[in-house]
Amino acid sequence: MGARSLVDAGVIAALTTLASLGFAPAYGSGWFLLAVAGGLLVGIGPALIGARLGLTRVNTVLVAIASYFLFGTAFALPQSDLGGVLPTLAALADLARAPVFAWRDAVTLSTPLLEPGHLAALPYFVAAACSLVSMMLLLWVAPARPHAVWPPTVALLGPLAVLASAIFIGTDDSVAGVLRGGIFAAVALVWLSWRRGFGNVASKDARRALFRARALGTGVLVLVAALLTTAGGFVASATVADQRVVAREQITPPFDPLSHTSPLAGFREYSKLNPDAVLFDATGLQGGDRIRLATLESYSGKSWQIADPQQSLEAAGSYTLSGRVVPSNPFVTASSQRHLDVTIRDYSDIWLPSVGVPTDVNLTGGSLPERRGDFRFNARASGGLLTSGLREGDTYEIAALVQDLPIEGQLDNADVVDLAYPDMPAAPAALVERLQSYVAGETSPYLQLKAIENALMAEGYFSHGTASDTVPSRAGHGLDRMQELFELRYLVGDEEQYASAMAIMARQLGFPARVVMGYAPEVTSDGTTEVRGSDVTAWVEVPFERFGWVAFDPTPERTDVPVNTTTDPQSKPKAQVRQPPQTQEKPDELLTSADERRQEEEPDDEETLPGWILTLGVSLAVPLALFFVPLLVIGLLKRRRRRRRQHEGTPDLRAAGAWSDSIDRYAELGYAVPPRRTRAQTAAAVHPSLASIADRSDLAVFGDELPTEEQLALLWADADASVAEARRSVGFWRRLRGRFAFRRRQRAVSWRRGTFGVHRGTAGNDRPGGEHV
Repeated sequence: MGARSLVDAGVIAALTTLASLGFAPAYGSGWFLLAVAGGLLVGIGPALIGARLGLTRVNTVLVAIASYFLFGTAFALPQSDLGGVLPTLAALADLARAPVFAWRDAVTLSTPLLEPGHLAALPYFVAAACSLVSMMLLLWVAPARPHAVWPPTVALLGPLAVLASAIFIGTDDSVAGVLRGGIFAAVALVWLSWRRGFGNVASKDARRALFRARALGTGVLVLVAALLTTAGGFVASATVADQRVVAREQITPPFDPLSHTSPLAGFREYSKLNPDAVLFDATGLQGGDRIRLATLESYSGKSWQIADPQQSLEAAGSYTLSGRVVPSNPFVTASSQRHLDVTIRDYSDIWLPSVGVPTDVNLTGGSLPERRGDFRFNARASGGLLTSGLREGDTYEIAALVQDLPIEGQLDNADVVDLAYPDMPAAPAALVERLQSYVAGETSPYLQLKAIENALMAEGYFSHGTASDTVPSRAGHGLDRMQELFELRYLVGDEEQYASAMAIMARQLGFPARVVMGYAPEVTSDGTTEVRGSDVTAWVEVPFERFGWVAFDPTPERTDVPVNTTTDPQSKPKAQVRQPPQTQEKPDELLTSADERRQEEEPDDEETLPGWILTLGVSLAVPLALFFVPLLVIGLLKRRRRRRRQHEGTPDLRAAGAWSDSIDRYAELGYAVPPRRTRAQTAAAVHPSLASIADRSDLAVFGDELPTEEQLALLWADADASVAEARRSVGFWRRLRGRFAFRRRQRAVSWRRGTFGVHRGTAGNDRPGGEHV
C-alpha cells in the first residue's frame, strides 16, 4: 500500500461525500454528514488495513462488519449510546434493520426523516458499503491487472450508488444537482486519466510530453465541465425542475379510509353509552381549547368520513407514514402554541387526539415506541392516526400551533378557498328550503355561514336521546336523519346532527366545508384534564383565503325540548327525494374501527414474550448471523472442494487431489508455498512430512499403473496426518483462521500422463492438467 492507495481513498471519499449531499432535503439538515463520515471510515479503513496486513477479502469484510456495529452508534445514532462510547441493544437493532427496512421507510415516511431510529443509519450504511466495495476493487483487483482500465472504472460505481440512493429517497428539492453532477464527473474523469501514471514510459522527454498532454487535457476537461454545468443548470431550472419525478410520491401507499368506520357514526357511544368513562388525560390545555379527533371531508349520504385519497388527494391530502416531525401545514394563522401530553386510559380507537395544527408528535410511552411504523399523519387534515389503534397506557407528546379566531368584520369580504372535495348526493328538500330562508339577503360567504350557524342555534334544541330527555332524539346523520331533522316542528338533536346539517348546507352553497369530531373538555386549573365521553363534540370548518380554517359551532345550548314535535301541515307539496334506508345503530353496534378489527384478532389473555426479550434477541441475532453465516458458507465450500478431490475423477486425479488438498491447507495455516515448483521441491520448502505425499502423488500420476483404492485411502490418511501435525505447530488463532479462510493457491509445476504425452499442471488445481508439451 503506497501513495496511490491513499490518493484512491481520498478520491473515493471525496466523490462519496459529494454524492451524499443529496440526502439533505430528506433529512432536513446537515447532521447526516457525520454519519457519512463514519461510513467512509468504516468502509475505507478496513480495506486499507486489510491490504496492509495481507488479510483475505472475506476477513476484510468481516472486519468492516464488526466496525459497522462498533462505530455505528457514535456516528449515526449518538443519542442512543452508553456514556458516549458503547452502543445499546436498541442501537444495534437499528443498525441491523437499516440495510433491510430503511429503504422502504425512507420513501414512505414524510420528511424530515428523523424517526424511527434506523433511518438515521441509512447514510452511514450506504457510505460504508459503497466505499468498501470500491476500495476492495482498487486494492485487490486493480494491482493484479495493472494495465486494465475497468477495475478503477468499476470502482466508481460505489460513489455512483451513493448518488443514486440520495436521489431515490430525496424530495422534489435538489441540492445544486447539476453543479454536483458536473463536479462529480470532472473529478472522476481527471482521476481516471492520471491514475495510470507513467510507468510504461521509459524516456524522460516522453514522460514530460505525456505530463503536458495530460495537464492540458485536464484543463480542457474542467473548462468543458464548468460550461456544461452552467448551461445545464440554466436549462434544468427553466424546464426540468418542475417535472422532477420523486420516488416517494410514486411509492407512498395511500391510507384506505373505506376500511375504517367513520368515527362520527359512533358519536353516541361516547355521549350516551359511556358519558362518564375517562378516555384519556391531557396536560397543557388552555381554556377554550378543543381536541381534534378526526377530520371528515366526504359525505356519502349515510355518513361523513375521511375523503378517499384516490378522489381528492390534493384537496384533502392523505394519511402517510410519518416520523416525529410531521409535515407542515402553511394554511394557518397562529399566534399561540400548545405543548400537549396525553395518556390513554379508556380510549381505543385509531384516531390520535390532538390540538390545533400539530408540528411535532413524539410517541413516548406504552406500546407506542414499538409501533412507530403504524403512525400516519395528514397535514391538510391536521390530524394523525395509528393503524393498530391506541391502547391503555400509551403516552405521547404533541407540539402544535393554534389557529387564531377571526375578529369582528375581519372575514366579511374574504373569499373561501376553492377545494375540490368529492361530490355528495342531493340534499333533502326540507334542508334546502330551510337553507334558503337562512341565507336570504346575505352575499358574503362568511356572513352566510354565520347566518346558518346562528339560525341553527336559535331554532334547534339539544338532545342526546337519553332517558332523561323530554323528547327522543335518534342517532345518525344520514340523509334520512337530515330530512327528519327539518320536517319536525322543532329541530332536535346533538352535535352529530347539527354539524352534519350545517356542513351539507355549506356544500349546497359551494363552500368546501368539512366536519370535525373531537372533544371540548372543561380545562381544570391543575394542568391535567380528564377527557370523558360526555366531552365529545363536533363542529364545522371552512377555509378562508390568507387566514386558515375557521370553525363554526351550530349546536344550540342545552335547553329543554318542547313536548309537541309533530309536523306542521304542509300547504304545498315538496320535492320527493329518494332517501337511503335509516342508519340508526343499536347500542351494541356502536363500535369503533379499532374495536371491529380487534374482534378478529387473537384473545388478549394469550401468553406472549415480553418486548425486551424480542428486542434483545433481534439485537444479538442479527450481528451474530452477519458474522457466522459467511463462516458457515466458507466451511461448506471447503468441505465440498475436499469431497470432489477425494471421490470424483480417475484414480490419478484423486491422488493429485490429495496433494492439492494438503498444500492448500498448509497455505491456509500460513505456510509460504513457493510458486512454480515441482511437488518434491514444494514439499522440501514447506514441510518435511509432505515429501512422502509428493513422491506417492507423482508415482500415481506418472507411474505405469493406477493406484488402488487402498493406496488412495492411505495416501489421503497420510495427507491428513501431515496437516494435523502442522496444525499442532501453530497457534490457536492461526488454526482458527485456517478453518475459515481461502488462500490464493500458488502455482507449482506438476506432470501427469496424457493422451499424447505428458501434461503440465498446477499444484493447486483440483484436476492437474494444462497445455501440451
